[in-house]
Amino acid sequence: MHITAEPDITVPPLPCPAAIVLPDAEVAFVVGVLKALAGPIRLRLLRSLEHQEHSVGKLTEQVGAPYAVVSQHLARLRATGLVTVRRSGTRMLYRSANPHVSALLAAALHLAAQPAPPESSDLAGTDLRLAVTTTGSGRRAALPGFPG
Repeated sequence: MHITAEPDITVPPLPCPAAIVLPDAEVAFVVGVLKALAGPIRLRLLRSLEHQEHSVGKLTEQVGAPYAVVSQHLARLRATGLVTVRRSGTRMLYRSANPHVSALLAAALHLAAQPAPPESSDLAGTDLRLAVTTTGSGRRAALPGFPG
């Protein structure tokens, strides 16, 4: 059963981008994380590690890259703090280091799948309708134009 309700939502005015000042250290850290994500093999590795840990051998099968290449990419992800490793006997098992990595990947994939916004992208003060779908398994909400 699907029930859709559309409560009114008004987006507050956005601060002027020039007024937002980020510390250099924070900017450098964020840039490092985004650069670490900026590769097809690393994206595939992070997707594979979202919900369970894997050995390098298993990851090579999942991403379709040679062992040495996967190992190098895992080292980069580890240096950035996106994955951690633990020893289990003779194997090294990798896993996602932060539960927010899944949300970051989902946001990046969602952003990449969306068409370019219209020229006037200022949504400040715009009335948006929030589509809320209720199913037997729970609630899900999505803004118009954004898959839930």
